[in-house]
Amino acid sequence: MKRKIYLDMKSLEEARDLFFSRFSAIKPGTEDIPVDDALGRITSEPVYARLSSPLSHCAAMDGIAVEAARTYGTTEVKPIVLSRHSEYEWVNTGQILPVGFDAVIMVEKVHEIDDGSLEIREPAYPWQHVRKVGEDIVATEMLLPAGHLIRAYDLGGLIGAGVSMLTVRKKPRVVIIPSGSELVDHRTLVDASRLKPGSVIEYNSSVLAGLAVECGAE
Repeated sequence: MKRKIYLDMKSLEEARDLFFSRFSAIKPGTEDIPVDDALGRITSEPVYARLSSPLSHCAAMDGIAVEAARTYGTTEVKPIVLSRHSEYEWVNTGQILPVGFDAVIMVEKVHEIDDGSLEIREPAYPWQHVRKVGEDIVATEMLLPAGHLIRAYDLGGLIGAGVSMLTVRKKPRVVIIPSGSELVDHRTLVDASRLKPGSVIEYNSSVLAGLAVECGAE
Protein backbone atom coordinates (compact mmCIF):
# COMPACT_ATOMS: atom_id res chain seq x y z
CA MET A 1 0.00 0.00 0.00
CA LYS A 2 1.38 3.34 -1.04
CA ARG A 3 2.12 5.66 1.84
CA LYS A 4 -0.01 8.81 1.88
CA ILE A 5 2.01 11.94 2.50
CA TYR A 6 0.22 15.12 3.54
CA LEU A 7 2.06 18.06 2.01
CA ASP A 8 -0.76 20.46 1.13
CA MET A 9 -2.04 22.59 4.02
CA LYS A 10 -5.51 24.10 4.03
CA SER A 11 -6.12 27.59 5.31
CA LEU A 12 -8.19 28.10 8.46
CA GLU A 13 -11.09 29.41 6.35
CA GLU A 14 -10.98 26.38 4.04
CA ALA A 15 -10.86 24.00 6.99
CA ARG A 16 -13.86 25.71 8.61
CA ASP A 17 -15.88 25.64 5.39
CA LEU A 18 -15.10 21.96 4.90
CA PHE A 19 -15.97 21.11 8.50
CA PHE A 20 -19.29 22.98 8.63
CA SER A 21 -20.35 21.77 5.17
CA ARG A 22 -20.68 18.30 6.67
CA PHE A 23 -23.39 19.56 9.04
CA SER A 24 -25.37 21.89 6.75
CA ALA A 25 -28.24 19.40 6.36
CA ILE A 26 -28.47 18.59 10.07
CA LYS A 27 -31.16 20.43 12.01
CA PRO A 28 -30.74 20.44 15.79
CA GLY A 29 -33.64 19.16 17.85
CA THR A 30 -35.33 21.24 20.53
CA GLU A 31 -36.29 20.75 24.15
CA ASP A 32 -38.14 22.67 26.83
CA ILE A 33 -36.13 23.50 29.94
CA PRO A 34 -36.67 25.58 33.11
CA VAL A 35 -35.31 29.11 32.86
CA ASP A 36 -32.95 28.40 35.77
CA ASP A 37 -31.16 25.83 33.57
CA ALA A 38 -30.96 28.07 30.50
CA LEU A 39 -27.58 29.75 31.01
CA GLY A 40 -25.39 29.16 27.97
CA ARG A 41 -28.16 27.56 25.91
CA ILE A 42 -29.40 28.72 22.49
CA THR A 43 -33.01 29.79 21.96
CA SER A 44 -34.75 27.89 19.16
CA GLU A 45 -37.56 30.42 18.78
CA PRO A 46 -38.26 34.01 19.85
CA VAL A 47 -39.13 34.48 23.53
CA TYR A 48 -41.91 36.91 24.48
CA ALA A 49 -42.71 38.57 27.80
CA ARG A 50 -45.72 37.18 29.63
CA LEU A 51 -45.88 39.99 32.17
CA SER A 52 -45.02 43.67 32.25
CA SER A 53 -42.33 44.89 34.62
CA PRO A 54 -43.24 46.63 36.82
CA LEU A 55 -46.72 45.14 37.00
CA SER A 56 -48.11 48.31 38.65
CA HIS A 57 -47.17 51.95 39.06
CA CYS A 58 -44.77 51.97 42.00
CA ALA A 59 -42.60 54.35 43.98
CA ALA A 60 -39.03 54.87 42.79
CA MET A 61 -38.03 56.60 46.05
CA ASP A 62 -38.83 56.48 49.75
CA GLY A 63 -41.14 59.37 50.58
CA ILE A 64 -44.76 60.38 50.24
CA ALA A 65 -47.23 59.72 47.44
CA VAL A 66 -49.20 62.82 46.44
CA GLU A 67 -51.47 64.15 43.73
CA ALA A 68 -49.14 66.42 41.77
CA ALA A 69 -51.85 69.00 40.98
CA ARG A 70 -52.34 69.70 44.71
CA THR A 71 -48.71 70.83 45.02
CA TYR A 72 -48.63 73.37 42.19
CA GLY A 73 -47.58 76.85 43.29
CA THR A 74 -45.58 75.62 46.28
CA THR A 75 -42.36 77.57 46.99
CA GLU A 76 -39.87 78.08 49.81
CA VAL A 77 -41.72 81.23 50.88
CA LYS A 78 -45.15 79.74 50.25
CA PRO A 79 -45.08 76.14 51.51
CA ILE A 80 -48.20 74.01 51.81
CA VAL A 81 -49.29 71.59 54.50
CA LEU A 82 -50.62 68.15 53.57
CA SER A 83 -52.85 65.91 55.68
CA ARG A 84 -52.25 62.18 55.77
CA HIS A 85 -54.55 59.79 53.89
CA SER A 86 -56.51 62.50 52.10
CA GLU A 87 -53.50 64.37 50.66
CA TYR A 88 -50.52 62.04 51.04
CA GLU A 89 -49.45 58.51 51.98
CA TRP A 90 -46.05 57.25 53.08
CA VAL A 91 -44.44 54.90 50.53
CA ASN A 92 -41.21 52.94 50.29
CA THR A 93 -39.17 52.27 47.15
CA GLY A 94 -40.90 49.59 45.08
CA GLN A 95 -44.24 49.94 46.84
CA ILE A 96 -47.38 50.17 44.69
CA LEU A 97 -48.54 53.76 44.26
CA PRO A 98 -51.78 54.25 46.24
CA VAL A 99 -54.93 54.93 44.22
CA GLY A 100 -55.53 58.63 43.61
CA PHE A 101 -51.85 59.65 43.70
CA ASP A 102 -49.55 60.21 40.71
CA ALA A 103 -46.24 61.44 42.13
CA VAL A 104 -43.73 60.80 44.90
CA ILE A 105 -41.84 63.41 46.91
CA MET A 106 -38.57 62.16 48.38
CA VAL A 107 -38.46 61.86 52.14
CA GLU A 108 -35.55 64.33 52.19
CA LYS A 109 -37.88 67.02 50.81
CA VAL A 110 -40.57 66.48 53.45
CA HIS A 111 -40.83 68.41 56.73
CA GLU A 112 -42.92 66.86 59.51
CA ILE A 113 -45.11 69.23 61.50
CA ASP A 114 -46.88 66.72 63.72
CA ASP A 115 -48.03 63.11 63.61
CA GLY A 116 -50.49 63.70 60.80
CA SER A 117 -49.32 66.74 58.84
CA LEU A 118 -46.35 67.43 56.56
CA GLU A 119 -45.00 70.57 54.96
CA ILE A 120 -43.51 70.67 51.45
CA ARG A 121 -41.66 73.62 49.93
CA GLU A 122 -41.56 72.76 46.24
CA PRO A 123 -44.12 71.32 43.81
CA ALA A 124 -44.19 67.84 42.35
CA TYR A 125 -44.92 67.02 38.73
CA PRO A 126 -47.00 64.09 37.41
CA TRP A 127 -45.14 60.75 37.62
CA GLN A 128 -42.26 62.28 39.56
CA HIS A 129 -40.17 59.45 41.09
CA VAL A 130 -42.67 56.86 39.87
CA ARG A 131 -41.86 53.70 37.92
CA LYS A 132 -44.79 53.26 35.56
CA VAL A 133 -46.26 49.94 34.42
CA GLY A 134 -44.03 48.39 31.75
CA GLU A 135 -41.15 50.81 32.27
CA ASP A 136 -38.66 47.95 31.89
CA ILE A 137 -40.64 45.32 30.00
CA VAL A 138 -44.06 45.37 28.32
CA ALA A 139 -46.08 42.15 28.19
CA THR A 140 -45.96 40.46 24.74
CA GLU A 141 -42.77 42.27 23.63
CA MET A 142 -39.96 40.09 22.28
CA LEU A 143 -37.25 39.55 24.87
CA LEU A 144 -34.88 37.32 22.91
CA PRO A 145 -34.72 36.34 19.22
CA ALA A 146 -34.22 32.81 17.96
CA GLY A 147 -30.59 31.71 17.93
CA HIS A 148 -29.66 33.81 20.97
CA LEU A 149 -26.99 32.63 23.41
CA ILE A 150 -28.57 33.08 26.84
CA ARG A 151 -26.40 35.09 29.25
CA ALA A 152 -26.67 35.63 32.99
CA TYR A 153 -28.28 39.05 32.43
CA ASP A 154 -30.92 37.48 30.19
CA LEU A 155 -32.06 35.22 33.02
CA GLY A 156 -33.11 38.24 35.10
CA GLY A 157 -35.13 39.71 32.25
CA LEU A 158 -36.82 36.40 31.50
CA ILE A 159 -37.77 35.72 35.10
CA GLY A 160 -38.94 39.31 35.62
CA ALA A 161 -41.18 38.96 32.56
CA GLY A 162 -42.85 35.82 33.91
CA VAL A 163 -41.06 33.33 31.65
CA SER A 164 -40.50 30.05 33.48
CA MET A 165 -39.85 27.61 30.60
CA LEU A 166 -37.85 28.03 27.39
CA THR A 167 -37.59 26.11 24.14
CA VAL A 168 -33.91 25.75 23.29
CA ARG A 169 -31.78 23.81 20.86
CA LYS A 170 -30.59 20.46 22.13
CA LYS A 171 -26.91 20.30 22.89
CA PRO A 172 -24.90 18.60 20.14
CA ARG A 173 -23.30 15.33 21.19
CA VAL A 174 -19.67 15.00 20.20
CA VAL A 175 -17.76 11.72 20.08
CA ILE A 176 -13.97 11.89 19.96
CA ILE A 177 -12.08 8.75 18.91
CA PRO A 178 -8.30 8.99 19.23
CA SER A 179 -6.37 6.55 17.05
CA GLY A 180 -2.83 5.20 17.11
CA SER A 181 -1.34 1.99 18.47
CA GLU A 182 1.15 3.96 20.53
CA LEU A 183 -1.54 5.78 22.51
CA VAL A 184 -2.29 4.92 26.13
CA ASP A 185 -5.45 5.98 27.97
CA HIS A 186 -4.36 7.88 31.09
CA ARG A 187 -7.29 6.39 33.00
CA THR A 188 -5.79 2.91 32.62
CA LEU A 189 -2.36 3.90 33.92
CA VAL A 190 -1.59 2.59 37.38
CA ASP A 191 2.00 3.82 37.42
CA ALA A 192 3.06 6.36 34.77
CA SER A 193 6.72 5.59 35.45
CA ARG A 194 6.20 2.11 33.96
CA LEU A 195 5.07 3.44 30.59
CA LYS A 196 6.53 1.26 27.84
CA PRO A 197 9.09 2.77 25.44
CA GLY A 198 7.35 4.26 22.42
CA SER A 199 4.02 4.63 24.22
CA VAL A 200 2.38 8.05 24.45
CA ILE A 201 -0.21 9.16 26.98
CA GLU A 202 -3.19 10.32 24.92
CA TYR A 203 -4.44 13.76 25.96
CA ASN A 204 -5.72 15.47 22.82
CA SER A 205 -9.18 13.95 23.27
CA SER A 206 -9.44 15.53 26.73
CA VAL A 207 -8.49 18.92 25.30
CA LEU A 208 -10.97 18.62 22.43
CA ALA A 209 -13.71 17.37 24.75
CA GLY A 210 -13.15 20.36 27.03
CA LEU A 211 -13.34 22.77 24.10
CA ALA A 212 -16.54 21.11 22.91
CA VAL A 213 -18.13 21.47 26.35
CA GLU A 214 -17.08 25.13 26.50
CA CYS A 215 -18.91 25.64 23.20
CA GLY A 216 -22.10 24.05 24.54
CA ALA A 217 -21.74 20.43 23.44
CA GLU A 218 -21.92 17.33 25.56
